[in-house]
Amino acid sequence: MPRSTELLGLSTIALAAWVAVACSSDDGDDKVGGLGAQSSGASAGVGHGGSSASSSTGGASSSTGGTTPIVVMGGSSSGATGGTIAVDPQAGAGGQTPGNGTPEVCDGVDNDQNGIVDDVDLGHDGVCDCLNIGTIGQIGPWSTGGNIFAEWLDARSPLGAVALDDQVLTPAVLSPLQVIVVLHVDETAISNGSLMAAAHHAFSDDEATAFGDWVKHGGGVMTTIGYTGNESAEVVNVNRLLGTVGMGYSTTDIDLSGFVTEWMAHPVTMGVSNIFTDNGVEPDSAGGTTVARGADGRIALQVSEAEAGHVVVWGDEWITYDSEWVDVENQQVETFWLNILKWLSPPKTCQVPIPPPRVR
Repeated sequence: MPRSTELLGLSTIALAAWVAVACSSDDGDDKVGGLGAQSSGASAGVGHGGSSASSSTGGASSSTGGTTPIVVMGGSSSGATGGTIAVDPQAGAGGQTPGNGTPEVCDGVDNDQNGIVDDVDLGHDGVCDCLNIGTIGQIGPWSTGGNIFAEWLDARSPLGAVALDDQVLTPAVLSPLQVIVVLHVDETAISNGSLMAAAHHAFSDDEATAFGDWVKHGGGVMTTIGYTGNESAEVVNVNRLLGTVGMGYSTTDIDLSGFVTEWMAHPVTMGVSNIFTDNGVEPDSAGGTTVARGADGRIALQVSEAEAGHVVVWGDEWITYDSEWVDVENQQVETFWLNILKWLSPPKTCQVPIPPPRVR
């Protein structure tokens, strides 16, 4: 639900950080631009309340022109456009761990035998070009375009992301994916003027079981929250999924707002010291490890390992709206996303270096 008209503490004229996405917005929860999902067979912003983002087939071009397989040679790499991307000649495939010189290809095989499967990152941007990412649910209606997967991720990966939206979760639906980001899955629709995020169906026991099994067999999931003004009700559906892996959100510790400045040592927190939250909910699980706190020691981030899989429970959804963080200073939102995607990826698959933050 929309709140204030000014993003607390954020300068709209600050030095642009890391990515160039031409959007602007107000905040409270009145936000513009967001984390949507793309697939070659679905239009961008499906169910995103009228988002004007383009699909991955017609949106921002990737470093390879969107073709597979992706082949990376030591010294330089060729894309479908015929250009080359510089690669450290002392490094192996894609600038990663040196191997035997065989080109690394997105084929589920450790072609260069360096111990890491599909470690391809042509753009050296920290996003593995072979990573299969999906989203469950819809972006909040505060988005009017420029969502993070259409702009930020599509510019870094030829695969973009697959929008599961309101699909029934089955093993067949989940199995092709390596990482999932859960968006607005409340059972109540929310609107912002003419924009709307539809109500999500209540996850069944079978769906929750399929989700839990997918995580335990190596899947990585990140959940977001705080899309509505009724956070206590909003957490119910996502907690049906998280409960299968021993995680969840509080139903009482709501309205998580302000800057998160206390970060404990963990792979997802490396290089991160300050992230904004607004109208969120505290993660609340005895089985999770708390790795970030906000004002008054409030829990903002918990992580856990569920057998072979990884879980990240983030207490807000502000970071899904790229127009809110593109021009902020003294925050590390892009680094945070890169850390999360890497940690959620299988430990011996798609592990690529994360570059230093880019300041433009």
